[in-house]
Amino acid sequence: MTTAAWGTTRMGPYADSPVIPAHTPVIDPETQIAVIVDQHGRTVEMGAHGTSTNTSTPTSTGGGDGQGANPTTDMDSIPANDQDQGTG
Repeated sequence: MTTAAWGTTRMGPYADSPVIPAHTPVIDPETQIAVIVDQHGRTVEMGAHGTSTNTSTPTSTGGGDGQGANPTTDMDSIPANDQDQGTG
């Protein structure tokens, strides 16, 4: 006889969830920008979305004792993620 795993004995059915209306992305023929429409063909406002950039700033360690320029002996980078505020 196989015993059910303990976690499966604690499971139950998911709670009922509301039906979410379908939204479809379409291309606006005049602006060539994607817009979202609902099941009735009305444009749905999706809120403001901005842009972001991801850059790396190099840092270096090592080198000499300050008496002259010595080559860098170790390199790493610090990632920076800058985000713009979206305009709706």
